[in-house]
Amino acid sequence: AVVGPPDVKVKSESGSLHVDFIGPFAEHEHDKWPLKQYYGSWNYRILYWKKGSNTEVTHIDTKHNSEILSQLEPWTIYCIQVQAVIPEWNKTGELSGELCEQTTHNGVTPVWIIVTVLIGSMLVVVISVPVCFFSFLYLYRLTRHVFCPSYIFPQHLKEFLSKPPSGLQFFSPLPQEEHLFYDKLTVISEESKNQSDEAGDGASKTTEHLQDSEQEHSDS
Repeated sequence: AVVGPPDVKVKSESGSLHVDFIGPFAEHEHDKWPLKQYYGSWNYRILYWKKGSNTEVTHIDTKHNSEILSQLEPWTIYCIQVQAVIPEWNKTGELSGELCEQTTHNGVTPVWIIVTVLIGSMLVVVISVPVCFFSFLYLYRLTRHVFCPSYIFPQHLKEFLSKPPSGLQFFSPLPQEEHLFYDKLTVISEESKNQSDEAGDGASKTTEHLQDSEQEHSDS
């Protein structure tokens, strides 16, 4: 019996090609069943190549009904065909129709993109840190100026305090004599004392004589 081609579906995803296949089937009247049930060994052979280079054909044998073709070049069109293989009978089935699908990005980031992102991140950090620092400093000074204004010291007091201590003299110095305290001392000798007493007695007699004269004058 002739083994027909299997049914094949191809899907491109993440730089790989996902290939699903099933069959072939045997048909009898209204019934259909897979030929795989009637053979002791059964494999599928997948053949794929870059579109436009049919000489470089790669094949993979598998016992499963699906296979992932990896290690492909990104953004490249590959063509695929699948056939059934029966090893114990040394028999191969017919090839499926040719399906071509383009691969997508393989998920590997190019080196130049990594370097560009790294340099850009460093520049952003180098620029943003000083900007944030000076912005915070400006806001701090502005807030302090508004809510806690600094007191401006008068200019004349600044000039006064800037002079040396020797110049701090508001008044002329007092005479040296005003700071001295002393008592007056009188010395009286014995002769002077006697003369004082005699003078005192004479003065008292004179006073009495004057008083008597005034008395007589009043009586007359």
